Amino acid sequence: MEKCKTIVLVNILAFMFLFSGCSGIKDKFIPKPKDEDPRIKKYFAVREYDVHPTYEMYRKRYVLWKNWHKELLSILRNTNHKKIMVTIDQENSNLIDMHSMLIDAEAEKLQKVINQMEEIEKLIKKGRLNTGGEVRIRQKLESLGREIKRDFNYNKMKDCIRGNFKTDE
Repeated sequence: MEKCKTIVLVNILAFMFLFSGCSGIKDKFIPKPKDEDPRIKKYFAVREYDVHPTYEMYRKRYVLWKNWHKELLSILRNTNHKKIMVTIDQENSNLIDMHSMLIDAEAEKLQKVINQMEEIEKLIKKGRLNTGGEVRIRQKLESLGREIKRDFNYNKMKDCIRGNFKTDE
């Protein structure tokens, strides 16, 4: 009789376990939806600051441009296309910032260089550069780099900084 009760009890427990399933274990392995929005959040300044171009700001942009230019020359042969694009975007961004700080005569000269850099950017964006195209782009970048270092060095541009930022209106 004791054996019979034990067998019935074991069968009842097995029956309950069989129909209850392993939902607790299964839930651990099912990915849960993320609550946060994966898009980047943008923050806007609440108040405006009265900032004017200064020699220090120009020097900072020039040094940043110089570093991004060296980086671009060093990774040009790299297969990571995204890194090359980020680098050339940063280089052009710093040139545009330098352009907005210069008086009109010097800004015109720098605009010609910026236009050439944008042409190079378009060539690189097309992708699939062969060795000859890569060599031509490298030579052009080195030439533009020498021109910027010679003509738009922050020591030469000390007296060419405008009072307010140039706007494209």
